[in-house]
Order: sequence, then C-alpha cells, then structure tokens
Amino acid sequence: MYAFAQLIVNIKIKLIFYLRVNKFSGMKLVKFFLPAIFCLLLFSGCDSGEVCLSNQHALRADFLSAWSETDKDSTLSNVSLVGVGRTDSIYRNQTTSDLFMPLDFKSDTSSFVLFGQTRRDTIRVVHKSELDFISGECGYIFAFEIDTVMHTEAFIDSISIEYPFIKYGESTENIKIYIY
Repeated sequence: MYAFAQLIVNIKIKLIFYLRVNKFSGMKLVKFFLPAIFCLLLFSGCDSGEVCLSNQHALRADFLSAWSETDKDSTLSNVSLVGVGRTDSIYRNQTTSDLFMPLDFKSDTSSFVLFGQTRRDTIRVVHKSELDFISGECGYIFAFEIDTVMHTEAFIDSISIEYPFIKYGESTENIKIYIY
C-alpha cells in the first residue's frame, strides 16, 4: 500500500512540474495522463491482502475426559455429526478431538446429533445472531453469542461454555464436551 501511495505522490509532482515548465497542450497532456491513469487503474484493484474466510460461523467444541480431575483432551474415533433437519453429515466416521459445528443464522437454535461408536447424543445450542460488516471485499457475516447448551447423556457427561462469542476469523474453543 505504501508503494501505491508513493506512486500517486510522484505522479502529482510530475504533473505540477510538467504544467509549469511546458505550455499547455492538449495532446501532450493526454500523452502524459494516459500512462498515469492506466497505472492508477491497474493498482487500484489491489487490496491489503485480506483473505475472506468461509464458514466462519462455526462453534468450536473440544472433547475432554469426564474421568480426569484436570481438563485432559480426549480423542474419539468413528465420530459422526449431523445437523438436525439436514441430510448431509458434517463429520462422518472420523477420529477427532474437536468439532466445528456450523450454527444456523436463520434460527436462534442449532441442533446436532453426535454419534460415537454405538451411542448417540443430541446437542442443542441456543444462540443470538448479529450481522457484522467485515470489509468491502468480504461483505457481511453473522457473529453469534451462545446462550445455553443442552444435551442428552448417552456418552456426554456435561458441556461447559468457555467462550460464548463466535466471531469472524476466530477459532477459539467455545464449548468443552466432557465425555465418558
């Protein structure tokens, strides 16, 4: 961005010098401005390198052992996660120690069925959503605030909310799922 600003300053200086030294001639001015305008158009499309991230409305959940006295990460094998009312799975028979669960921006509740080995639990997340402006390049995206998390108890012992805010570009642990 600094180089672009420097280019603009140089063009202004050259223009002022050119107009003072030479007589005003329409053709000469067009010959001078044409490359300058071309450079401006060429470089004006550049941005600061911002990358728009997709699927940034996902809650991050980490698995922990309910049997441990301290928070100890747990890894589950053959985990599947399906959004209630959806036909496709988010995770299918994977080994993982965390999950990214996309929240529904059309509703204030998102529900999921978590399959682990031969058991299954339902997780219901009550949340608020708010439309946030990211940038001109990326546009708007939803930010969420987790209010409550409810679950069944087939293999989930408890769930705690660690960081209730789900914001663009963050991958902070939002909830801890303590499993048997």
